[in-house]
Amino acid sequence: MKIYISSQHDNGSKFLEIDVSESITAKEVLELSEVKRLYKQEIDLLRVGINGEELDGKYKPHPINYRMSHGERLEIYKPLFQDPKQRRKNKAKLAKKT
Repeated sequence: MKIYISSQHDNGSKFLEIDVSESITAKEVLELSEVKRLYKQEIDLLRVGINGEELDGKYKPHPINYRMSHGERLEIYKPLFQDPKQRRKNKAKLAKKT
């Protein structure tokens, strides 16, 4: 079966198309040697998603439990440098001072 891998980095993004077995999980895909070259973090620290929906264990299962389907795109998200909520709070404080 054919799946796609999308990874975002500071210097751009990369896109892979690979053939895998029918029963592979998202975590097993991340452990493939050609996919490991796309990220530098430990697998458990990565934020990943399928077709734009994060595999977080709340609405979608964790990567270890998610079985990939033909044509799906596994996305590896880059880490955030700053928490968006904290950034908005800091911006609001600055606006109040002026």
